Amino acid sequence: MKRFIFVFLVLSLLTFSFSSFADTASKFKGGFKEVILSPLKVSDNVKAETANAKFLPFALAGGFLKGSFYMAKQIVTGTLDVVTSPLDMIHK
Repeated sequence: MKRFIFVFLVLSLLTFSFSSFADTASKFKGGFKEVILSPLKVSDNVKAETANAKFLPFALAGGFLKGSFYMAKQIVTGTLDVVTSPLDMIHK
């Protein structure tokens, strides 16, 4: 009976720790993915601005600046997700 209780407690602890780790891993993975895919924001914004523009040089500059801002925002958000992902295990 003691062995059964011990095995039950160990399995329940492992189950709760793995579910907590899965949330942490998904947050880490999502943040890493955001950082890797952030340069696509520049090309997407340049394409969108040039498609709707009357004067191409202003559209290229505007799309590049807008895309650079959104890329930096996505890098910061992704980096924060990666850095703070271990903190999720502490708060649960």
